[in-house]
Amino acid sequence: MSVLEKILENKRNEMKHFTVPFFPRKKKFLDFRASLTVKPFICEVKKASPTLGDINVDADPVETAKRYELMGAGAVSVLTDKEFFKGSFEYLRDVANSIDLPVLCKDFIIDEKQIYAAYVFGADAVLLMASALSKEDYERLYLYAKSKGLAVLTEIHEEEEYDIVSGANPDIVGVNARNLKTLEIDMDKAAGIISRLDKKHFKVAESGMKCVDDIRKMRAAGADAFLVGSGLMSSPDPQAVFSDMAAGLKA
Repeated sequence: MSVLEKILENKRNEMKHFTVPFFPRKKKFLDFRASLTVKPFICEVKKASPTLGDINVDADPVETAKRYELMGAGAVSVLTDKEFFKGSFEYLRDVANSIDLPVLCKDFIIDEKQIYAAYVFGADAVLLMASALSKEDYERLYLYAKSKGLAVLTEIHEEEEYDIVSGANPDIVGVNARNLKTLEIDMDKAAGIISRLDKKHFKVAESGMKCVDDIRKMRAAGADAFLVGSGLMSSPDPQAVFSDMAAGLKA
């Protein structure tokens, strides 16, 4: 069983008992894509991962998000998966209530309940992964997220996965350089897929970027924004890492 299959099996079991408090959303929506157009980095609050194990389990999500905001991020991504990433929807809520940036709920979303939780806890966008969904499930969840006013970051890893998502005509498409089945990273493959995506999409490069050359490679391929997490979370000086990567935006 691949890592992705293990995560999805756990997620399906989790959804059998997952409940969401039904209360009205109070936080106003922030425009995820517009913010990234000006400041093209999505910086991630991620305490652990199946790839690296514990990354920074003692990090305070709110303080981390505030640091990202000061550094110049355009959005903050919060992992909400507990079992494999040591995240939570409570972290999402606390971050959303503490910063003035759009917040992305990053999870292995397979059920409307997760999208509703992201909505009520203050997210502005959710991640939908083609590798985790059938065409029918993706389109259903995409439409539901849009109906709640959420932006959707649609993620693919293989070029063929675009066939799963193309029917919904997603406006924001991310290409993950990490194969979630093997956990291997292939930056060249991701750059190639980004370069071949239709220009109508706002394109996000995801995973594996840690330095200025990585950003330059993805920028040259046509990426409009960049999702970075482990490199920031694991560094004793995330500001220096961010500044180095941000230099890749300059001609």
